[in-house]
Amino acid sequence: MRFPTYGQYALDVSGNMLEVYATGAWTRATTEAAIEEIYALLPKFNQQPWGALLDGRRWVLTTPECQNRMAEAILHCIDHGLSRSAYVLDPGMVKRAQLERTYPNTTADYQRNYFQSYFAALNWLHTEGFCPYRVADPVADDIS
Repeated sequence: MRFPTYGQYALDVSGNMLEVYATGAWTRATTEAAIEEIYALLPKFNQQPWGALLDGRRWVLTTPECQNRMAEAILHCIDHGLSRSAYVLDPGMVKRAQLERTYPNTTADYQRNYFQSYFAALNWLHTEGFCPYRVADPVADDIS
């Protein structure tokens, strides 16, 4: 099996959630680019609590320096409203062990959880108050 020489990612803000799709082996450059783009998206949450869903099933891993940088970025995001993170990973402990190294040392109301199913992660985030779509408010939407 051949892995790409560097990782890739896609970001999507929808509702009060950020979805991150990570693939390949992340280098410092990939990590920095993703962090820069995530920081640019933070104003979309209007200083309100938000959740993140990271699909890492096609992610390969990172270097220790990337893990340290990701931990700093997660703490920055928590300071800007991130309160729940759901990680979708393959069975096994290697990726989870790497991600555990990014768990921030914070007293903020932040929780993270791991899943093997995208929909299980989405359901957990929904029970925590985060969803990727706008819930209609019948009073606000009434234009009569």
